[in-house]
Amino acid sequence: MSVGLHVFKQNLKFSSAHFLIFDAQRAERLHGHNYQLSLQIWFPSEKLDQSQLGYLINFSQLKMQLKSLVDLWDEKVLLPQFNQEFKVSEYNAETWLVHFRNRVYAFPKEEVVWLPVTNTSVESLSRILAHNCFLQLKDSGFKKLEIFLEETPGQGASFEIEIK
Repeated sequence: MSVGLHVFKQNLKFSSAHFLIFDAQRAERLHGHNYQLSLQIWFPSEKLDQSQLGYLINFSQLKMQLKSLVDLWDEKVLLPQFNQEFKVSEYNAETWLVHFRNRVYAFPKEEVVWLPVTNTSVESLSRILAHNCFLQLKDSGFKKLEIFLEETPGQGASFEIEIK
C-alpha cells in the first residue's frame, strides 16, 4: 500500500524555445512553449503511520525545489548536446554560433541550455526533470515519483522513477 501526493501549481511553469529533429530531411522551426510541470510522488503507507507530524513531506519545501528546477529553463533556448547534426562554435565570448543543416543561429550563451539528449522532445525533457527531481528528493523515503510535463494544453509526456 502506498500514499500518493500530487503537486500541480500554476507557478511550476517555464517558457522555452526549441525545435525537434524528425529525420534526415525534416525538422521543426525554432519555436516556443509554455511548459507546465506536475509531480506525483508515492510513499509507503507505513511512512505516514510512523510520522509524528502526520505528513510525509513539507509541501512548501517541495514546491520550492520544483520551482528551482523549472526556473533553470525559463526563458531559455533548449538545445540537444548529443545531436550529431549540430555544429557549435564560439562566435565571441558571449555568443554561440550553432549550425544545423542549412540553418545558422547566433544565441547569447547565457540564454542557451545544452541538454544531454539527442533531441529536445517533451519525452526527453520530462526524463531530465524526473531525474533532477529524484536527485533532490532521494532522501525523502519515496518509492515512486512521476513527472508530467505539458508542452501545450492536453499534450505532454510523463516519466516515472520507481525505487525497488
